[in-house]
Amino acid sequence: MATVSVSYRNNLLLIEAGRWADLLALATHGRVDGDEATPEERRELAHAVAVGASPALAVAAAELYPDEDHGFPGPLWEVVARRPWRDLAPHLTHPRVRELVAQTRVLHGEDLREVVESEIPLRLEPWESAYWDPEWDIPEYDLTGCSGCYQWSFPNWLIEDLPGGVPLPAATVEQVEHPAVPVLNGLNDPHKPIRAYALRGTAWEAAATVATDRETCRAAEVPFARAYPHLVHLATGTGPYAVPHETGQALGRLAVWRALRVMAGGGPVPAFAERLRCVTWRRPTEYSYRLYVAVEDPAQGITWAVTAAARD
Repeated sequence: MATVSVSYRNNLLLIEAGRWADLLALATHGRVDGDEATPEERRELAHAVAVGASPALAVAAAELYPDEDHGFPGPLWEVVARRPWRDLAPHLTHPRVRELVAQTRVLHGEDLREVVESEIPLRLEPWESAYWDPEWDIPEYDLTGCSGCYQWSFPNWLIEDLPGGVPLPAATVEQVEHPAVPVLNGLNDPHKPIRAYALRGTAWEAAATVATDRETCRAAEVPFARAYPHLVHLATGTGPYAVPHETGQALGRLAVWRALRVMAGGGPVPAFAERLRCVTWRRPTEYSYRLYVAVEDPAQGITWAVTAAARD
């Protein structure tokens, strides 16, 4: 490798020259000719390689940080997953990175069912893809950072998630114990803006029971598919005021599927999701970064309600 020093200017020159192998060596070893890179500099160099280098070098950079899910501006396994699976697969050697890259490619719309083994299907189900938009629901990365993506907010009055909203009924139903409640409460760990409930009754009755200022709320029945992207974003463990807040959407999909499995009592998740009835509501004075949803399984006679509010 040619003689280089660890400095912001020289790193930019290496990037402009496309000297990705040199940059990877700096990110890997952190030391060149007596100059030592800080951990932050090494992480930034690895990000640059993950964005701009060939698939082999990009994957090598991502696998320097296989367990880092909150690095700025995003986990490297999500950064490298900008590329098609066929380009990345031959170079992926770390099991966790391989799994999360595969899950991310699925969120980009690839079907990997016959290619990779996973605990959840490696193709989006129809109720997952119906309102999931990879262009907006997954960050777009470049050498200097990322463009960000949608945050969880449901219903969001700006996009008319409450067509024909009506008042909530004057109803109260009892809460019941259910193993899905702690799983749902853990979706946004460690920031914990969530309150989850299991109630014996319909989605409308459950919404009326848990809603604050029920008399002022407007509510509507919506497809579960409409709420799904927001639950994935919520389940990444992030929020608009959370620090660190940069993580990958594949973690959210995995968490939501685990919760649905518990809610379904071990039955098939696709069939369970298809029969769900979903009610959402909001107060007229509330804006973004709230989530209110009640999800009813008519077969079990149970509704799970989830409320979340971002805290600054």
